[in-house]
Amino acid sequence: MLPLNKNSILSHLNSPVSIQVFDEIDSTNTFLKQNFTAFSSERPSLVVANSQSAGYGKFKRNFFSPNSGAYFSILLPHQLVKNPNLLTLAAGVAVCSVLKKIIPSGAFSLKWVNDILINGLKCGGILAENISDDKGNSAFIIGIGVNINVKQFPDELIGIASNIPQSDEFDRNFFIAEVINSFLELLSENQQIIPQFRLLCSTFGHRVEVTNGKQIVVGQAVNVDDSGALIVIDDKKNHHLFNSGEVSKISI
Repeated sequence: MLPLNKNSILSHLNSPVSIQVFDEIDSTNTFLKQNFTAFSSERPSLVVANSQSAGYGKFKRNFFSPNSGAYFSILLPHQLVKNPNLLTLAAGVAVCSVLKKIIPSGAFSLKWVNDILINGLKCGGILAENISDDKGNSAFIIGIGVNINVKQFPDELIGIASNIPQSDEFDRNFFIAEVINSFLELLSENQQIIPQFRLLCSTFGHRVEVTNGKQIVVGQAVNVDDSGALIVIDDKKNHHLFNSGEVSKISI
């Protein structure tokens, strides 16, 4: 596997982005959160790591981040983001679309709202966070983690997680740069995010249980609306909209 390389990533980028590359870090999101005022307030900044010792996802859950993966976070000044509600969906579309281009035979899809799937199992995740300080500085941070060529998952992830098999065609530097290119292009053309997400999302058409705080709804996931909210129709034909939440597929 080719090592992560700053210059290689830069050579594939279509727009100016500052980059830092680490062999190991606690979390690329954490690093940006702790140091975000040191980065440019005018253009995106990227932090990439070969592995994370304290990677995390939604609800601060541990995100398994072993050596050889692609773990990266992008810092976006607020003025570059037209609609913050679409950041997670745009990142998912970017990752899934690039994976499909690199590995056309791969069965890649998206699970609402932030999971990347291969053959129905999670191979990656996305976490968007809003950061600010008491001096009025603020930015968005979008973390992306994709597992590649993992030899062994922890017992609790077996049957839930998967990974992208390593091949000579898969260059992590190219993959990361292409995801950033696609992501920034989607953000500049917001109207493309929802249509592309609908094409890639495998949640629709399934009976699901959605948990959002104390609210639990069981029903059919049918679509997302134009804001990216998941539409679920329960057994009494009531429509429910979820802007966030935990989705489980169930069989009854």
